[in-house]
Amino acid sequence: MKTSLILVAVLGGVAGADPAPERCAQGEAFAKKKDLPRAALYLEGCGGAERDVKKKLEDSDLSRLEIVTRPEGLEVELDAMPGEKIPGGVTVWVKAGTHTVSATVDGQRLQNTATVQPFARGAVILDATKLKKEPPPPKDQVMDFGEDNALDRNDGPPPDVKRRTMISDKLLGVTAGPSGDEIADPLATPARPAPLPLWLGVRLGGGVFDDAAAGAKVRPAVGAAARVLLGGPTFLSARLDWSRRGGAGDAAVDVLGASAGAGYSFVDADAIGIALIAQLRGDLRFADTRNAMSVSRAGASAAAELEIAFPATPLTAGLRFEQGLTELVPGARDRALVLELGVDWR
Repeated sequence: MKTSLILVAVLGGVAGADPAPERCAQGEAFAKKKDLPRAALYLEGCGGAERDVKKKLEDSDLSRLEIVTRPEGLEVELDAMPGEKIPGGVTVWVKAGTHTVSATVDGQRLQNTATVQPFARGAVILDATKLKKEPPPPKDQVMDFGEDNALDRNDGPPPDVKRRTMISDKLLGVTAGPSGDEIADPLATPARPAPLPLWLGVRLGGGVFDDAAAGAKVRPAVGAAARVLLGGPTFLSARLDWSRRGGAGDAAVDVLGASAGAGYSFVDADAIGIALIAQLRGDLRFADTRNAMSVSRAGASAAAELEIAFPATPLTAGLRFEQGLTELVPGARDRALVLELGVDWR
């Protein structure tokens, strides 16, 4: 029944026919259950109910996935909507991430995957025309070497042999199709690659370090960063870095830090991506004393970072602020403002 309703929706949209009341009622039932992607399948052409569902989908964090099949209209299954038979040529709403579309044709299983970015549009193609068909079983052949026309006589000249005209196709008005491989357009904008579920990168920067017990100093910092995408604009974030803090000579303190937290990408476009990251940080300090004051070998701090990525390149820039939660030396907690430039594998 579900498959028939979906096919009616597709054919009705093409021919301009009114949708079946049963299909509209089924779509409204899915809408009441908050299953908006399934509701959108059934409410095609159902007036106000369709408009309400589409508006809610456009305001949600779901993405569009266009399903293309060869031949057209091939029924497929989508892992995001188990149990639904979806005809090729339909655009469905799914959560951002990797999705699998499959179909069974002549007993053979065909499937393909597509990764859809948050708030974006993706497409997946199932081409059943390339499936290899098993050859028919061989048939028994009986050969007769007897000559049925052995006694027949063939008098007269041999039959005429038809030869191709010597007039060129150009003079006859026959145009030939294009030959050779299609030439790629060098000016075409390359498609943005799908984001990997794991990002890795290195950071190099410097900033101002201050602990209220010594003057602020500009010092270097290097580190490695990682992200794990959770789906949509949120992600987990981790970091391991080294920095030199404090004054010069005996007043300097080398610090190895490990941070973990989460982030949110509030801008995710082809040209730029901007994310805000919050982390808790643990420090290991390689100094016993500074300016005759005992240095705490371990410490904790909170960090916030504004990170800007350029998806067309591997470059990332960031501005990071750290505030100590424990004392570096008695009566003083360290803080830092660091400007960084990084290279990411994403």
